[in-house]
Amino acid sequence: MRWVGRVGSAAALLTAVVAGAVPGHAADGPPGGDRAVAAARAERLMRDAARAVEAHEQARAAVERGARELAGTGRREAAEQRRLDRLLRALGQQARAEYRSGGGGLWGPVLPLITSRSPERALDGAVRARRGDRAAGQLTDRVRQARDRIAADRATAARLLGAQRVQATRRATARAQIEARLDEAQEELRRAQAPQAVPASRGDCAQGDVTGLGTATDRAWVAPVDPAPLSAGFGAGGDRWAHRHTGQDFAVDTGTTVRAVGAGTVLFVGCGDGFGNQVVVRHPNGYYTQYAHLSLIGVSPGDEVAAGTALGLSGATGNVSGPHLHFEVRVTPQLGSGIDPMPWLHARGVHV
Repeated sequence: MRWVGRVGSAAALLTAVVAGAVPGHAADGPPGGDRAVAAARAERLMRDAARAVEAHEQARAAVERGARELAGTGRREAAEQRRLDRLLRALGQQARAEYRSGGGGLWGPVLPLITSRSPERALDGAVRARRGDRAAGQLTDRVRQARDRIAADRATAARLLGAQRVQATRRATARAQIEARLDEAQEELRRAQAPQAVPASRGDCAQGDVTGLGTATDRAWVAPVDPAPLSAGFGAGGDRWAHRHTGQDFAVDTGTTVRAVGAGTVLFVGCGDGFGNQVVVRHPNGYYTQYAHLSLIGVSPGDEVAAGTALGLSGATGNVSGPHLHFEVRVTPQLGSGIDPMPWLHARGVHV
């Protein structure tokens, strides 16, 4: 797992510089001009990464829409195939009945009129036969139309599958761009970073037992805290962020149980940077969630968690002005790949 050893260092560097926590030039750091150039490059790379995140999410949404359309096409094709099967059975029954009655051919409706002792009854039979012919013709048309609709559905499915492959490739490309840009940004930030510029954590990297505080639930997704009063939102401006807020804050007191929002694996546990005590969880759907400024951490890297499992307790460690939970949803484990957590939670049935 290549990210385990890198998430913490990325958070330390990016939080310090990008979040505006870097103090003035340190004596043993790089020259001010070089540091400014490196910081400007890092900022540009972060903007590139943000655009790649947007492209990634657009491709993901397109894949999901395509999957729904493809499922609908499959259902329509299956229903049309069942209808075609019924029509074919009805057509077969019609053909067998015509064969048993001796109808068909040029003399079929005429010969009974010539030979019958009761022309009136024969004429009535001929009328019924013509009606049967019309019904058979209509049935044949309906069979042909059903086959045409099935062919059209299959063509649509092929087109959707092709579009799915294109969007999946676009999504993978965007993800690779996100990782590459943020890796480059890290290198630039290392050049810009003075050794003493990393903000000190307000508290130790405290770990403890939180067993029983969080409860696994039958729901696939839950809120990270309950109740969940909102404070600073994603993209918000403020003195504590040089550009924008990278997550959603929940205004909870120290000691509030912080829960995994969904099933996953604990990827990273760390402390000592702007996020203070933090946990990053990798979810099977390809996203990562971060829980920061904790007063106590109750899990370790590699732990499997369920929705509702307690990860720790909220607090005020790291670069904060007061106790709260900082919650992020990321496309990759790196800081800078975040998306707005609220629509993400809403799409999974979590409304806070």
